[in-house]
Amino acid sequence: MSLSPSDRSSKIIVAVDDEAESLMLLKGLIEGAGFMFMHARGGAECAALVSRVQPRLILLDIEMPNGMDGFTTCRRLRMNPLLRTVPIVFLTGRKSGEDVQECLKAGGNDFIIKPFDPVKLIERVEYWSSRRLA
Repeated sequence: MSLSPSDRSSKIIVAVDDEAESLMLLKGLIEGAGFMFMHARGGAECAALVSRVQPRLILLDIEMPNGMDGFTTCRRLRMNPLLRTVPIVFLTGRKSGEDVQECLKAGGNDFIIKPFDPVKLIERVEYWSSRRLA
């Protein structure tokens, strides 16, 4: 699938993770599925990035450095009126029921556990990136 320049801006997927290896893997999968990939290594960097671009979807890790974990980042993103309709999917190695509940309470829409099946990840990316929240 080849995207024209005007389509690419509406097909931006932002991943927030502090692990370079995870970001490289996600970049290959997401670009291979025809999306434009952008990343941030933490919550503050994510906030700066999404102030410049309007993503279709945000993939967000829970555990990140600098005192702003994924839960806090999600809550802050949800305070921005321009991001209230953007789906946020937590992509994390944490898998307790409490973590899932906290993700949803923070404003997340879905929860994917690492390690993940690449095919299923792209299915979820395609599903959520095609929706806008009310």
